[in-house]
Amino acid sequence: MNGSIRRQILIPIVAIQTATIAAITAAGVGLAAWRSERQGVERLAAVIDVLERSTFPLTSQVLARMHGLSQAHFVVQDAAGRAVSASDEGLAADSPGPRSAPAVRPADARSWRQWPRLAIAGRAYHAVRIPAPASSAGPGASLLVLYPESSWRAALWDVAAAPIGLGLAAIALTAQATRWLSDRIGRRVRRLRAQVARIAEGDFQEIEPVEGADEVGDLTRSVNAMSRQLREMRDAIAQAERTQLLAQLAAGFAHQLRNTLTGARLGVQLHARRTGAGADSALAVAVRQLELAEEQVRGLLTLGRLEERPKRPCDLAALLRDVESLLDATTRHARVTLGVETPDAPTAAVVDEPSLRAAVLNLAWNAIEAAGPGGRAWFRLIAGPDAIMIEVGDDGPGPPPETASRIFDPFVTGKPEGVGLGLALARRVAEAHGGSLGWRREDGRTWFRLTLPRPGAAHEASPVDESRPDRG
Repeated sequence: MNGSIRRQILIPIVAIQTATIAAITAAGVGLAAWRSERQGVERLAAVIDVLERSTFPLTSQVLARMHGLSQAHFVVQDAAGRAVSASDEGLAADSPGPRSAPAVRPADARSWRQWPRLAIAGRAYHAVRIPAPASSAGPGASLLVLYPESSWRAALWDVAAAPIGLGLAAIALTAQATRWLSDRIGRRVRRLRAQVARIAEGDFQEIEPVEGADEVGDLTRSVNAMSRQLREMRDAIAQAERTQLLAQLAAGFAHQLRNTLTGARLGVQLHARRTGAGADSALAVAVRQLELAEEQVRGLLTLGRLEERPKRPCDLAALLRDVESLLDATTRHARVTLGVETPDAPTAAVVDEPSLRAAVLNLAWNAIEAAGPGGRAWFRLIAGPDAIMIEVGDDGPGPPPETASRIFDPFVTGKPEGVGLGLALARRVAEAHGGSLGWRREDGRTWFRLTLPRPGAAHEASPVDESRPDRG
């Protein structure tokens, strides 16, 4: 069947239920009418039997009383066909002759249709003629019994009215209930159709789940699951495109810059040897700053996959102290206090040391800038049984709320002059080592945690939520 779901549900159900209710009503009406008619015929037959065996004269008053008991009219006619008495004077004047109604035994009849039919003065009657007592009109007298067809039809309607009314009410209620159900299902299906159309247009927002555990509810939940998967796929594709663009830009920029920085550092070192400058001279500070810039460039090259280096054992505590020394001039210039907390025992890990140093440097730069003049920043190395965690913290205000959930995406930054590559680089390095990078806000401090799995240990996700900050 073509058309809407409402029509496909409403029309067959209403048609079937209407036919069923109509059949039941017709059967009930037919049975009730048959019983009523039989009872009426039997009642009238009993009255006729009493009149036939009576010994008293059948006067008009007696016949009128019999009419009240049976709803039938009675006319007594003599042998010549003249009316002697009647329950209705009008019928006495218009009654037909003795040949008009053949004699029928009423006791043998079960229906009015078995009685002959007569028309008198424009009205239809079921009629029988029986012998009348001789005391009423002499020998050869007859009693004409007339039962109005209108009385039979009225009795039939009285019996059928209630079942027909109940049947029509049942049909109306069924149609209304079926219409409500089909409309409800139709609205839910149209809602899903609109959602699928929005998905086709690229809008992957979920719709409010419907109540109930029926098939439409399951379909709604499936469409919502599809929306979530498509949204995640879209975000993943966008992230991959941004990462690829970042890698291309970073690699192209870093490849050109590395040669320039290397040449500048060699030139400053050569000049320092010629002049005999000491380790605390301005030239030594310049060399350290150029080395810091070279480390950052190496990180960009690693991000762009132009430079792949093997992983080697590294003492992470020594790496953090080395980063601290690289940042010494920067922290003094920014008036930020930098603290380092490391275990007493060496903490070794197999890593790509230049890439990891670049990642930690980027986290440290962000911490120093966030802390601001007079602020504090921290390095913290935590050696667990399954993983090693490097935490970089500051007492600054934390990431802006509008970028908090996307701070690891390339080109997302809350700094007016920022590029948004540092955290993306750090996260790329952590993932390249099989680890993770997340952040949290705790006791007025912002902590970034870079987690590295120990060799041979099953890596568990960092307890830091990487997509939603835990604000303390």
